[in-house]
Amino acid sequence: MDLVLTVVFFICATLAVAGALGAALAPDAWRLLALLAMAVGTAGLLASLSAGFAAAVALVCLVASALVIGAGAGPVRVDVPTGSTLPAQIGAAAAAVLLAVLVVVAIAGTFAVGAGTGPDIDSAALGRAFFGRDALALEAVGAALLVALAVGAVARSRRS
Repeated sequence: MDLVLTVVFFICATLAVAGALGAALAPDAWRLLALLAMAVGTAGLLASLSAGFAAAVALVCLVASALVIGAGAGPVRVDVPTGSTLPAQIGAAAAAVLLAVLVVVAIAGTFAVGAGTGPDIDSAALGRAFFGRDALALEAVGAALLVALAVGAVARSRRS
């Protein structure tokens, strides 16, 4: 990477990390702004890696998640059942099987090597990087975002 692209990459990385830390640690009034900063930083990181389409998709998804999670100020209360029920046990077993499948795919999975058309949108190279080396981490981040979006949606629907 050249110098300007390296500087843009590190600025976006700093913005994404600062936004994530701000969303986790800042008062409720700053949560939405911190989540939006994380969304812009993440999209900027993907764009600096020549993955324009992935950057656009990430920007749309993360901004929508930020609006759902961070728009309502106030603490989120989640009720956790204390007793062990059959559906909870089936869900735990299904989660364990899914984790085992993801670990097998991450370790033994092979992906076709596609040729990129140019530096504008090189999503194939980004996909090889994520799924080839960091598939389990990518799946964990995706699952965490899905859970956060679901908890935010449930909490928001209970407030209404």
